[in-house]
Amino acid sequence: MKIKIELKLSRFIWLFDSLLKVLLALEDVAVYTQPVFEDPSNVTAIAGNNAKLQCKVHHLENYTVAWVNPRGTILTRGYLKITDDTRISTDRNVDEDWNIIIRNISFEDRGFYNCVINTAPFPSVNRVHLHVIVPPRIIGRVVHAPVVVREGETVTLVCNATGYPFPKIHWFRDRITNVTDLPGDTLVIRNITRHCAGEYQCRANNGLSREDTRVFKVEVHFAPEVSMLIPRLGITLGSETVLQCSCSSSPIGVCVWKKDGRDLRISGKYELNPYNEGHETITLGLTISHIQEEDLGRYECHAQNELGQDSGYTDLYEYRPPVPPTHAPTARPTPRLITPDSGYRPVPTKTQKNIFDDENFVFFRPSTIKTPASKYSSESRSSSLGVAFCTLVIGFIGLHFFTSLSL
Repeated sequence: MKIKIELKLSRFIWLFDSLLKVLLALEDVAVYTQPVFEDPSNVTAIAGNNAKLQCKVHHLENYTVAWVNPRGTILTRGYLKITDDTRISTDRNVDEDWNIIIRNISFEDRGFYNCVINTAPFPSVNRVHLHVIVPPRIIGRVVHAPVVVREGETVTLVCNATGYPFPKIHWFRDRITNVTDLPGDTLVIRNITRHCAGEYQCRANNGLSREDTRVFKVEVHFAPEVSMLIPRLGITLGSETVLQCSCSSSPIGVCVWKKDGRDLRISGKYELNPYNEGHETITLGLTISHIQEEDLGRYECHAQNELGQDSGYTDLYEYRPPVPPTHAPTARPTPRLITPDSGYRPVPTKTQKNIFDDENFVFFRPSTIKTPASKYSSESRSSSLGVAFCTLVIGFIGLHFFTSLSL
């Protein structure tokens, strides 16, 4: 009986001694070796890049560090990786570092990550915020075919984009001109004209250095329009001339020359000279050599496409230069020798003849001349007979030539 009591007493002493040692050890850890975090640093990263989340701990001693993601999943514990996410790995350059690296991050990885130490009675937590920026991206199927409309219709271009922060969309024409100062994902062009054709570009930007773009090519179709350089032309027989017309249409159709309603057969007499003035306009020149009387008449420039047709006309007529008038030379009177004894008396002043009253002299004062040829005269106001007469002749020659071209 005595032996049993001694055994129980020795066991109690041993248990008490063990508990005392444990309590002293816990008190020593709690007071003297409590782990300390360095101040956390939040991380901002662009989606698709890598992000490094840092957790530096001093006086860790026998405690363990674990990482927990925003959804409560344990990623690492101590040196071990717990998660099966292959993008996550540990990064320890020194003993105090308990960092993790997340590769190819996505927008879903954003949030608060907890670096946890299993201290008692409550765990110690260091929170790191991962802010993920998503570059702008224009969504939807890319259409390479142009947007084709007719003049007068309404065109709607839509450009939807995603990103974080949410991107703003601006529209540009021919990649240079800002179409509107207000951002928006839809561009509406009402009552469109051919002058609105071209490339329209939407640009999505949310503050990052890179932006996403998409180009829409707008084609405006319209019926042909024919304009004539000279509607009426006078020409001398035996000479050569060039007729020109401008054909504008979209899509480009057929542009031909006709005479008296019939298509011209290109030969040695007729030669065509087309010139492209852009993707919608062509200038068609017709050279006519050694013009004869049968070549005179009405020439038609005819254009046609799937939306309609149009024609322009030039009348070619014979021009005969005017023959200058001729005058018989005026006989000069025989000079007389006037002496005091000849009995000659001067004619009274009021009946004296002015030399400018002779029919061979025509004098126009430049400041009072009334003639359409004044558009060709200069600004000088000389009273010289020679200058006035020369200006008038040049004016009439120019007037006749202008009339022959524009009537």
